[in-house]
Amino acid sequence: MVQIVDRWNTAYFHGRLSTGVLAELRQLADASPDALALADRAFRLMRTARLAPADVSVFTAWLIGFAMPRTVPSAWSGTVPPVTMAGRHRTIDEYVARNPWHRPAGQGVFVDIGCGFPPFTTMETAQRLNEWRVIGVDPSFGRYLVYDKQGTYASYDDDLRLRYYQAGNFDPDQTATRKRFQQILDRLLPKLTGDEVADEDGRIVCDPMRQYETGNLELRGGGIGEFTVDGGADVIRCMNVFMYYDHPFRQKALAWAEDLLRPGGLFICGSNWIDSVASRYTVYRKEQCGLIAKEFAFSIDNIRPIELAPWYGLHDDYLENLANAHAVGTIREDTPFRRRFDKRLDMLLAKLNMCPRDANGYLGHAPDEMPAEERSRCSSVLASQLDDEGFVAEAVDVLRRSGRHAWRNHVGHIAMRPVTPPPLAPSSVL
Repeated sequence: MVQIVDRWNTAYFHGRLSTGVLAELRQLADASPDALALADRAFRLMRTARLAPADVSVFTAWLIGFAMPRTVPSAWSGTVPPVTMAGRHRTIDEYVARNPWHRPAGQGVFVDIGCGFPPFTTMETAQRLNEWRVIGVDPSFGRYLVYDKQGTYASYDDDLRLRYYQAGNFDPDQTATRKRFQQILDRLLPKLTGDEVADEDGRIVCDPMRQYETGNLELRGGGIGEFTVDGGADVIRCMNVFMYYDHPFRQKALAWAEDLLRPGGLFICGSNWIDSVASRYTVYRKEQCGLIAKEFAFSIDNIRPIELAPWYGLHDDYLENLANAHAVGTIREDTPFRRRFDKRLDMLLAKLNMCPRDANGYLGHAPDEMPAEERSRCSSVLASQLDDEGFVAEAVDVLRRSGRHAWRNHVGHIAMRPVTPPPLAPSSVL
């Protein structure tokens, strides 16, 4: 593993990664092949985005070395983990509410594909679009939801197979956590006679989807191509799904979406993270000639991210990652803008005490004492401040000067007319 980390450093960063970054990457010593491929792909995307070695933070390297192996499908018996959190799609909800492309005739129908469980984001969509009919769909809806006494949950399917448990991405002792949930399940399941059973150390809820449904929100099990909606849909949101699949799967999904959408309806796909940070998404509209890509957009924190999310994708041909990396590379190639942006971002990071630069000019780690929730929301704070200070508008101007049709969209993201990006350069290491 030391050898592969050194090869990554040489091949993608001219041997200039910091010792702190290299130390965190060596946590991949026992990683699965898909985790190693994911890390390699992340580094190639960083190179496409013109991210300098000194701008790879120790925190980002920790996410790659520690958290990444815990999110790949091989860590969850080959299934896609239904990672979800409150507020993740808040900006996308606002995009739909005020979008320039489509207004439903009568009650709007919103389908949230891959909504995850618990369906926090779909619940928030139903609240924001309270006059719409909202349908959350996911193949990972489990039969049983098991809570420990701290309120952390685990989801089990009909045959009592663990599908996912909360905080699985950052758990330092997955074996102990899985054992704890299994003990709760074994202890309480024989006592379950209705919808729920509990004791002082845990709780089990049977068919938990029902407790989340409301007057305008319904939940269904299934995936792309496995269900339909009578009368069609006005908006289909498919966030954080395509990053697990290849381009042929995407093409089949787009064909299915075209059939399901009403005339003028929208298909929104891409990826993001907590509080809509690291957003990158494409908006398609159903027109007479088919499903047409109208807009590709990304949040400004992608220009020099500290999060793992902008680099996460299980296939080289994941379109939103490619489009994002190439657009960011174009922006960072503009030296005057890059210098102003990086200088201001460094000041904001130092103020937050998040990944501050060391004496050698390298970005550091998150403080040990910083709560995980606060750490995860730093990028949201940064994105809002940078937009307020006009950096989104400046980035748009850079793209325009490069020949792109670009604008600041109505939710504050850098937007452009979609173009097919060049393919990702092949691996130099694996």
